[in-house]
Amino acid sequence: METARNYDLYYESTQKTELKKRETASYIGGGLGNSLLSGLINVYLMIYATDVFGVSALAVGSIFFIAKIVDAISDPIAGIVVDRTRTRYGKFRPYLIISSVVWVVLTILLFNGPDLSDSGKFTYLLVFYILWGLAFTFFDVPYWSFSTVMTQDETKRTRLVSIARVSTLVGLILLMLVGGPIVAYVDGINPGRGYSNLAIYASVLALIFMLVMAFTCKERVKSSNETISLKQTLAYLKMNRPLQLTLLTAFLGLSMPISQSLSVYFAVNNLGSISYMTMLNVPALAIVFLIPIIVPALTKRFEKKYIFLTCSIANAVVLLSLFLIGYDNLPLVFILNGITLLFALINSTIVSLLIADSIDFGEWKTGNRFEAISFAVQSFTSKCQGAITGLVVGFILTFIGYQAASQSQTVETVNGIFAGFTLAPAVIGIIAAIPILFIKFSGKVREDAIEEIKQRRQV
Repeated sequence: METARNYDLYYESTQKTELKKRETASYIGGGLGNSLLSGLINVYLMIYATDVFGVSALAVGSIFFIAKIVDAISDPIAGIVVDRTRTRYGKFRPYLIISSVVWVVLTILLFNGPDLSDSGKFTYLLVFYILWGLAFTFFDVPYWSFSTVMTQDETKRTRLVSIARVSTLVGLILLMLVGGPIVAYVDGINPGRGYSNLAIYASVLALIFMLVMAFTCKERVKSSNETISLKQTLAYLKMNRPLQLTLLTAFLGLSMPISQSLSVYFAVNNLGSISYMTMLNVPALAIVFLIPIIVPALTKRFEKKYIFLTCSIANAVVLLSLFLIGYDNLPLVFILNGITLLFALINSTIVSLLIADSIDFGEWKTGNRFEAISFAVQSFTSKCQGAITGLVVGFILTFIGYQAASQSQTVETVNGIFAGFTLAPAVIGIIAAIPILFIKFSGKVREDAIEEIKQRRQV
């Protein structure tokens, strides 16, 4: 009873205030911190584990596979736990504070392994990587859920989600651009410490960003005091058609992951050097800052599902054009690749906004808000998509006859890489847009539902 009263008092205080600029800025910082820690693992952990810590590539691959399974299972569990939470500090803040500290500590430990036997190193890496994944889940799920409760104003929420998506990409891109030089500099002074020190620097910076976000941002959209049962959660997932269709589109959206996975092969075998990876990524730094301007402007005028479809078709047209033009003109290749990235980022943001809409749909139908489980199943879908992407890319490389140990590939294989880099994402991108066209919670239906929800809250 006391907990419920304190929970009510928190929202009675926050609902009297408007979304502040410092909250928006700190929320962006939280996304930057998120991407710094995720980027460290995605970009640098494998090479640290094999080249510095001394674990075989096969063993590292096995560790990643096992941890990914555990990680995927933990997402729905985290969503259910968070959605059942009611505290005097709100619904999400306690998780953001605790998980950010734990997540940073685990990141540093992963890149600072002790001197152990081969089996000890395997166990160390496996245990801490699984724990790292759990800490990531308990930060990431509340983080994206937070964007749906900071304001009910759709324009502000759209801008908030758009900017947050940008911040997560900026952190990753910056880490890719400056991480290498930092590692090289530190290793030149203290051999073998490059990746370890990079992890410490980035983790401390990430912790500052995440804690500032957790203590600054406020929840204003209050969930009911009713404790949500597992049965209610499962019923919500079963009845929420907009959420199901959005997740299906997200799962089918393999276009960007496939293109990213094949980009290194394209840079090495088609363009001639892995150094061109930098040029393929540099345009992203300029493009990502357009997202917070473009997406809110588009959503004011058009339905989200039609924006997604249009971007998917436009992306396919650009990729087809690149395939027909070829890659002899390098500046043109970088520009066209940047344009495809723009469309992909718009669609990625639209998916997050559609998830937020599906949460409103659930509240309209059930009276409860299921923010955490909604973003948890999105995270689960994303991880399943990542596993499928690996299989698809592996199939493409096998089908075109790619030889991993070969210094040079056949003409047919090189052409196959280019086709996989362009044509495959073009076709898959259009297929992914089909499910969300069946979402009916849009236009006047959604506007009337939002108005009804607001009236309920006032009562």
